Amino acid sequence: MLARVAAHLGRAALGHTVTAVEPTDDGYLYGYDLRLAVDDGGVQHQRVFIELAHGRREGVLDIDLGRRGAYAVWLYPSDPDLPALRAVVDSRTLSAVLARLGHPLEPEKIEVITYRPGRRAVVRVEGNASHIYLKVVEPSKAASIAERHQQFRSSSLPVPRLLGWSPEGLVAMSELPGVDAQSAVARMEHPEAFLDQLEFLSTLLAAVPAFNTARSSLVDRIDWYVERVSSRFPDETERVRRIGAMIARCNADGRSYGFTAVTIHGDLHLGQLFVDIDDPGIITGMLDIDTAGAGDPADDAAAFYAHVVALGETVAQSQPDYRAACLRLASAWRSRWLRNRNAGFASRASAIAATHLLGHALRPIAADSDAVSRRLIDHAYELVSDW
Repeated sequence: MLARVAAHLGRAALGHTVTAVEPTDDGYLYGYDLRLAVDDGGVQHQRVFIELAHGRREGVLDIDLGRRGAYAVWLYPSDPDLPALRAVVDSRTLSAVLARLGHPLEPEKIEVITYRPGRRAVVRVEGNASHIYLKVVEPSKAASIAERHQQFRSSSLPVPRLLGWSPEGLVAMSELPGVDAQSAVARMEHPEAFLDQLEFLSTLLAAVPAFNTARSSLVDRIDWYVERVSSRFPDETERVRRIGAMIARCNADGRSYGFTAVTIHGDLHLGQLFVDIDDPGIITGMLDIDTAGAGDPADDAAAFYAHVVALGETVAQSQPDYRAACLRLASAWRSRWLRNRNAGFASRASAIAATHLLGHALRPIAADSDAVSRRLIDHAYELVSDW
């Protein structure tokens, strides 16, 4: 398929590197750095994304492979689900975009901070001695995300200030003070102060009136994760299926007590939190409330735990001290589950966290990715082996 893409561009393919693997509802979305030959003997790099076809979309090349199925191919930054992305990564069009949002400035630097194809991107724009962050989302989601930022700030939650939004799928936000918590983990010699702040934020979140439902818990798709992990590691099939059965029992036990749905973040992890640059025990900001809504607080607790563990294991080979700091933080967080007032909280959080760990095992970005995946499976087993 990549050779056909190169031919479509009038170039010869010299090689490629896999840059992204994203699970989707019906398979995977793959990203590639495709190297193309140019006329002067040089090399052109083109980011290419391939997924199962979903009907005709503008800017998408559909390739029919017969019995192997039809695939959709598109080139960055022409993401068919994020139509505003192309305009905000191009300095020639970005000025007009910012002016329409009510913040005219001449961009001096454009940096894509995060990008998940088909889902969202965050772009940092520097100019006029100030910084603006642009979140690029599906057009249908922009208005609700803007509304949430207003609502959360009025409830004393430290989310970025809303600067404007557009129905094309853009939300402009201010910069948060401090540094991201992910970079400060190793300096958290005593993580309890940080976790106290995190629990306080969860309390503030729970008090925000929810006008929508949070996305469904990952544990509801445990069979899907068991199937995918087993396919990737056939020699682990028996153990992964056993983990899946233990997760189901653990989750059923926790849900038998019942719980009251409250507003949760929906995608809580260290990358969503900012801390004071000098004292990382003080949380100064929270990002990405797009997924916030009414749900089980055990979902946030579990997602945070699994992300910290996965973060540490991913860099275990190159940064053993950082890994140790992550596992200390994760262990301290998990120890708080048993004191939760809801009797089933620890069971549900354990089941959900184990499911997240299986999800992280599908796509670790590390030099020793297979070894990382197997360690994450080990962590998932340890979480639910006593249930």
